Amino acid sequence: MKKLLFFSGLMIITAPLAAKEKALPPPEPATHPDWADARDKGLSGITSTLFDPTSVVVNWSSGFSWGFTKPIIGKRTHGWVACGTINAKNRMGGYVGARPFWIMADANGAVTYDWAISTVSSCYTGTGAPVNPELKTISPTMAASGGSSVSVADELEKLAGLRDKGIISQAEFDTQKARLLAR
Repeated sequence: MKKLLFFSGLMIITAPLAAKEKALPPPEPATHPDWADARDKGLSGITSTLFDPTSVVVNWSSGFSWGFTKPIIGKRTHGWVACGTINAKNRMGGYVGARPFWIMADANGAVTYDWAISTVSSCYTGTGAPVNPELKTISPTMAASGGSSVSVADELEKLAGLRDKGIISQAEFDTQKARLLAR
C-alpha cells in the first residue's frame, strides 16, 4: 500500500513536468535567415575544432528545417536545424570516420552548432521537411576511403551547378575542383 501511495504521489508531482516538455513548439517565423551564411558560420565553428580542417568531407543528411535542439541537461531551443556528418584527417593522416553534427539558425541570424553526440535534435526525430533541400546536396568530396561510381567530370558538373546557384562560393568550388582533380 505504501508503494502504491508513493508511486501515485510521484506521478502527480512529475506529470506537469512531462506535460511541459511535450508542449507544442512555437510556430515557424515568417522571416528566414540567410541559409548560406548560416551554413558557413556553422561549418566554420565545427571545423575549427578539428585537427586538419582543410581535409574536411561534409555530407548533409538534411537541409534547414524548423526544429529543435536540446542538450542532455537543459531546455529545447527552436530554430532552423540542418544536419550532416563530417569526416576529417587525424594526426596520422588518416580519416577518422564520419561524426554527426547539427547547425541551428534563428530568425535573427544567430547560428549555433554542436556535435550530435552531446545533444538531441530534430535531425533524428524525422520531424519537419527541409526549407531548402538543395543544401542536402552539398558534399565537398567523397570520402577518400570510399569508392564512387560517379566520375570526376560528373562531380565537377554538380559543383559548378551549386556554384552557379550561389549555394557554394567560387573559393569553395576551386578547392573542391582541386581535390577532385588530385584523385
